[in-house]
Amino acid sequence: MNYRVFCTLFLFSLMGLGLGESNCEAQTVFFQGAELQLGSGYRSAELDWNIAHPSGSPDVLSELEWDELDIFQTEAKGQTWFGSAKWPKLSLYLKGSAAYGWVVNGDNRDSDYAGNNRSSEFSRSENCGDGGNTLDLSIAAGPQIKLWQGKLAMAFLVGWSYHEQNLEISDGQQTLRDAGLAASIGANPPPAVGPISGLDSSYDTKWWGPWLGTDLTWQLNERATLGGAFAWHFADYEAKADWNLRDDLAHPVSFRHYANGHGLTLGLGLEYQLSDTWLLELSYDYQDWQADDGNSYSYAAGGGRSKTRLNEVNWRSHSTLLSLGYQF
Repeated sequence: MNYRVFCTLFLFSLMGLGLGESNCEAQTVFFQGAELQLGSGYRSAELDWNIAHPSGSPDVLSELEWDELDIFQTEAKGQTWFGSAKWPKLSLYLKGSAAYGWVVNGDNRDSDYAGNNRSSEFSRSENCGDGGNTLDLSIAAGPQIKLWQGKLAMAFLVGWSYHEQNLEISDGQQTLRDAGLAASIGANPPPAVGPISGLDSSYDTKWWGPWLGTDLTWQLNERATLGGAFAWHFADYEAKADWNLRDDLAHPVSFRHYANGHGLTLGLGLEYQLSDTWLLELSYDYQDWQADDGNSYSYAAGGGRSKTRLNEVNWRSHSTLLSLGYQF
């Protein structure tokens, strides 16, 4: 069975636990509790992609890199638990999260090559990567088991997530130009070395698909709880770009990227119980996404499109957030 179909069916079967029982049995299913959290903090990230020449050589024709992206992020997340008197150590665990970030600082580099293995570079620009935003959405469900007098809780989850990185390029500086090398592979001549007037391009990405993972929590004492999360994602990748200074390309969509990818997400959090209902959490999250062997379609200003190979896309980020939570 296709893994996407399996994950979807499993998720809905978990969310429907207890609905098919008799009335007497259904009365044993009860709400155990819920937790809502709102937080904000800092996220650092980087993204890069490259494409091949339509002929296949050079194997890397153009490569874009966004480095040292500084992002201010806010996040809302929640968890809820349902249990049964017949299975006191087993719960149905559901969780969801939504995070939005503003890119406040960053660098961009755009390089083009006339030879294989990133040789014979004929164009390079160093640009500003400020502006843009990020979006992360996730939902999941699965059974949670409590062990060692309830101090350790382990959940096995099936989920679905959606992620965006909407990046910008501005304030450009052309730092390398070789028109002869560009002509040797039929590429447009690069801009003259110096400031690039009017640069205001964008690259918007989407990653989405199911994931499998586990959450662990360990109660250190009456007030402190340590938590960890691991997830492996199966992703579809799509991106669109607007290269605003390219008169030979269409606008507002100059080209699109499509590929299959995957992602790894890790989380670590320390909760401190302020009162019976309020808590404070310091959390760290890491994301590593990759897509490869895709397609890149460029759209000409006069109509028509051309196709080449999208070699790879890489997105990595680290975030640290401080959140205030409420339990009920």
